[in-house]
Amino acid sequence: MKCFFCRNDLEQTKAAFTVELESCIIVIKDVPTEICRKCGQKSYSDDVAARIEGIINLMRNTPTEIAVVHYTAVNVA
Repeated sequence: MKCFFCRNDLEQTKAAFTVELESCIIVIKDVPTEICRKCGQKSYSDDVAARIEGIINLMRNTPTEIAVVHYTAVNVA
């Protein structure tokens, strides 16, 4: 697969995904991703993106300012 931005090759790996919400920062560790070898742009499959969204929705109301979770450790319905 090629990078959407620079058209260089993508490398399959795992990386952290971080999102800052109104009241919480969520870090999801070991997310399957493809990263461009040239520009560093990250890309996620539809399944992975849906799982990330599910994890964020579960963690959104967590009474903590920072949440760090492992990608495979959270049960998403």
